[in-house]
Amino acid sequence: MSAEELQLGYDWLYRRLFSLASIWRRRPSQLAAVLPYLAMSCLYKRSNRLWRLLIKHRLVHAAWSPLVRWTRLRHVAFRKGLERLAANGEPFTKPGNVVTAGV
Repeated sequence: MSAEELQLGYDWLYRRLFSLASIWRRRPSQLAAVLPYLAMSCLYKRSNRLWRLLIKHRLVHAAWSPLVRWTRLRHVAFRKGLERLAANGEPFTKPGNVVTAGV
């Protein structure tokens, strides 16, 4: 495989994985999690021109920090709910994937 073929394959894969349709299909099932997920996914993977502008004007922290804070608060509240269930001896039966972020 040549370097050019590798680059073309990477570009194709990037466009496919981070298309708006693909991001939408991977959205969380919890309604409250959809907006932060979409905001972070679109800002992180769909806004290369925006990133250049944010970096140039030193605004990365201002744009990214509220999204990270919002996601962390949701995660902490979710973990507290799991702890309450465990304390009451109730099983966790909610459908979907649970991925902890070490918070």
